[in-house]
Amino acid sequence: MFNGRLGIILLVFLAVAVILACRLVWLQVIDAQNNLDRGTSREVTVDIEPRRGTIYDRNGTILATTVDAYNIFCHPHVVSADKVDRLATALANACGGEAQEYKDKIQQDTNFVYLFKGADEDDMNAIKDLGIEGVDYEKTSKRVYPCGATASQIIGVLNSDGDAITGLELYYDDILGGTAGQKTLEYSKEGVPVPGTEQVTAEVVNGQDIVLSIDIDMQQKLEEALALRVEEVQGSGGSAMLMDSATGEIYACSSSPTFDITDLTKIEEGATNLSSISSSYEPGSTMKAATMLAALEEGIVNPDTEYFCPAALKVDDYTITDSHERGDETMSATTIIADSSNVGVSLIARDMGFEKLYEYIQKYQLTETTGVDYPGEAQGYVSPRDQWSEVQGYNISFGQGLTTTPIEMIRFYAALANNGTATQPHFLLDVPTEEEDRAYTTSQITDNQSAIDQLETMMQATVDRGTGTDAQIEGYRVVGKTGTAEIASDQGGYQQGVYNISFVGYLPDSSTNLVCFVGAYDVPGERQTVEAFHDIMTFAIDRYNITQN
Repeated sequence: MFNGRLGIILLVFLAVAVILACRLVWLQVIDAQNNLDRGTSREVTVDIEPRRGTIYDRNGTILATTVDAYNIFCHPHVVSADKVDRLATALANACGGEAQEYKDKIQQDTNFVYLFKGADEDDMNAIKDLGIEGVDYEKTSKRVYPCGATASQIIGVLNSDGDAITGLELYYDDILGGTAGQKTLEYSKEGVPVPGTEQVTAEVVNGQDIVLSIDIDMQQKLEEALALRVEEVQGSGGSAMLMDSATGEIYACSSSPTFDITDLTKIEEGATNLSSISSSYEPGSTMKAATMLAALEEGIVNPDTEYFCPAALKVDDYTITDSHERGDETMSATTIIADSSNVGVSLIARDMGFEKLYEYIQKYQLTETTGVDYPGEAQGYVSPRDQWSEVQGYNISFGQGLTTTPIEMIRFYAALANNGTATQPHFLLDVPTEEEDRAYTTSQITDNQSAIDQLETMMQATVDRGTGTDAQIEGYRVVGKTGTAEIASDQGGYQQGVYNISFVGYLPDSSTNLVCFVGAYDVPGERQTVEAFHDIMTFAIDRYNITQN
């Protein structure tokens, strides 16, 4: 009898529970639209963020990728006042930052606020386990950088909203970024999502992966060598680049100062850019190789042609001298390059004619943009020939009175290493999802291989016995040119005792096509970046098993 009554009671309770559960489902799901019609909720359209593509180096090393993360948010009107301090403290412990900043967000007079974006799963669970009503999370993603700060300037920065603002993240945003989808959902008057109302109105398209030409280990070495040399010569900054002259592929590129992409709290002005691409300068003596090549092509000189080079050359009201003191001297064309004589190159340019010099500047593309795939490429400038004063022609022959960019100068030297063919510098090696390979432009700036060979002999003298002896690498033929350029003053003329210095060179007759530029800016006194070139190329020789033919 007792068991029968207990069974009836249990059945009654079970029936009541089923009725309540059905009513709850009816109110929250089936009858949700009726609640909306009564004006208690509003429809909201929300973007569905695409997953951003991964960036790889040429060897398949991940440089930047997207991982799962969580955005933690709350409905401030729902969070109990006695839970605010506890929630704020937990957020500060789990996600970093100050508890007061989170407390200010939680106490806003609004229905919805993000408390932290991009939390790891463990951090999200630490907040979720508090069980505080009105606090929730949504799954999202965030960018991570397995190689740390290396190649930060090349990769580029995403802002807090995930928008690309610098570097290749920006340049290739159309490939990496994908296309956002959309969904609509309804929120109650308390700001809480209404179950069963979410609808996807546009499908998301995830971003594509890209493969870069850089080698992350070579990049790290180049960054270290550049930073060390800029510090040693007491420059305000510098830039370096290593490029394959045959393909235009950039193996490594950096500017100093750089920044740490994993910590954006401290970024010096201009540190996010590659100054070898984004800044122009008066190149100084690296221009002499172009002037000499033009004279060789015109048949004005050969490596043994001699010039009487006075200690000082008077032009109009100006005096041209070499950077180092010397007396009157007879020099061969080779010695003029090896010792970097301003006077000697000026005399050769005068004999060739400044009209011809101007034509060769155009032919060699010394002031034309390269088309490199990086935001904000600067362009060199040379004034029209009919605007040159007499002394300007002399000055331009040794790299003053015109501007170029390091990458424009690298393209010229790369053409020398590539039998006169200039290639378009680029970072993008492959987009795996694209069926066709990317095509990059080439142009023949000279077909005079004899002139190139003679110039290389002269530039070898620069390394063997001239201004670039620290570039010597045992067992290898090294050719190149040092550059020391005066810096234009805002008040007119040039600054005193401060220079931009550089070296650009390569290893002819070897198994590599790599060309390297290293420069430092605002350097007190006449110093050199040749040592950094030596360190970078020595590392490259070991890494790529480069042999001398």
